[in-house]
Amino acid sequence: MNGVGCFVEGFRLIRAPGLRGYVIIPMVINATVLILLVWSVASEFGGWVDQMVLMLPEWLAFLSSIIWLLSFLIVVFLILFCFTMLANLIASPFNAMLSVRVEEVLLGRALPEVSLLAAAISATRREFSKLAYLLPRLLALVVLSLIPIVNAVAPLMWLLFGGWMMAIQYCDYAADNNLVSFGQLRRRLAGRRAEALLFGLPVYLMMAIPVLNLILLPVAVAGGTVFWVQHLRDPGAPG
Repeated sequence: MNGVGCFVEGFRLIRAPGLRGYVIIPMVINATVLILLVWSVASEFGGWVDQMVLMLPEWLAFLSSIIWLLSFLIVVFLILFCFTMLANLIASPFNAMLSVRVEEVLLGRALPEVSLLAAAISATRREFSKLAYLLPRLLALVVLSLIPIVNAVAPLMWLLFGGWMMAIQYCDYAADNNLVSFGQLRRRLAGRRAEALLFGLPVYLMMAIPVLNLILLPVAVAGGTVFWVQHLRDPGAPG
């Protein structure tokens, strides 16, 4: 099953009996976080861009439309980034438990029982590891997007980075549950980079679709667990 297939399988799995209960709470959290983010950014976005345009000398006035487009793309990415990070940080214990149950369904056997408290501690620690990895790269991408000529390929760089970020984010729950370090997970994903992007890009693109993005996080957790079982787990592991 390729990366896209793993993502599509996530839609089927969250409807399976016994898994639906792990989806409701993350959906409520997702809706609350997204509404607050969009409301706070939308009320200020126009003013931010107008201020940047006013700073341009007259002979560069033709760049105003480009600034609007780049600003919109960057803000959309940042909203998706913040939404993903905040929602996953708050819902991380439930996402970790959902990943355990999905892996049990896929392997057809029970995994060692993990308490919600233990899952919360471990998953929260991993969220901060992911932030430490992603934030410097995000800052570098913002800087590159402001450099003339280089910023012509900025939309493609943002797209690929978004897909890679989603692959890391949603495969990490299964990796953590299987005691695989964050560094090991990144190396395994790097060995499957094309498949990882095939999984992460649909997640990233659909995250921008209203309403759908509210159910997308548990779908991505389930799909990421499928990707783990199909492509990343130890070949000699029982299954």
